[in-house]
Amino acid sequence: MGELTRSVGRGGVRVESRRALPVGTKFVFELKSAGVKDSVEIQGTVASISESAPGRWLLHIRYEQPHSREGLDAVIGRIFEGARADVKRRHARVPLQVRAVEDKPQGPVFRLRDISRGGVGIDVEGGPLPSYIEVGTPFMLQMKLTQGTLAVHGEVAWAVTSKQDSFPPQVGVRFTQLSADMRRLLEELLALRAMPSPPWIARLRFGAEAMPKAAAGR
Repeated sequence: MGELTRSVGRGGVRVESRRALPVGTKFVFELKSAGVKDSVEIQGTVASISESAPGRWLLHIRYEQPHSREGLDAVIGRIFEGARADVKRRHARVPLQVRAVEDKPQGPVFRLRDISRGGVGIDVEGGPLPSYIEVGTPFMLQMKLTQGTLAVHGEVAWAVTSKQDSFPPQVGVRFTQLSADMRRLLEELLALRAMPSPPWIARLRFGAEAMPKAAAGR
């Protein structure tokens, strides 16, 4: 997704919270990235907080120095490698506040929080990260816009989950296939010439059913 390193860095991570937590609050969370076999458990401390939207706060969580940084540096390094490899990351992301649901009963509610030419950021609302959503999981987004329906494929690039319930799990998705028509429509959205249409609810798919038909049939 675009601007990954604005959310995840070598010294800390920025996440949105449903509560205004005081500076100094301790967290334990997992960080996962493509290309690294194991997730990394990290302890962190809230270093600063600011209101990002009514009822939501942006937390800057600073990592506490682990006994060994080998695993953490491996995960962060893979994210940075992806950022350098994807020249589209030079372009700005557009903040979103769009609810999203899966085409399955009793699935969680998601929230799209930003989008770029490279991908989209997603929060999981009201629960843990579903076990079927892992780094590398195929992904599809469908969203009605004023100029047509955007339908793009991708894969989960990274995930941040907490053992506390103060902020939602967050997922970064990298777009992997964009047709010429979808690329043009995405450009219209990024330029704010096309906007989500009421009722502002996007559809998501994860797993085999999210793969393009040609790839799924192989």
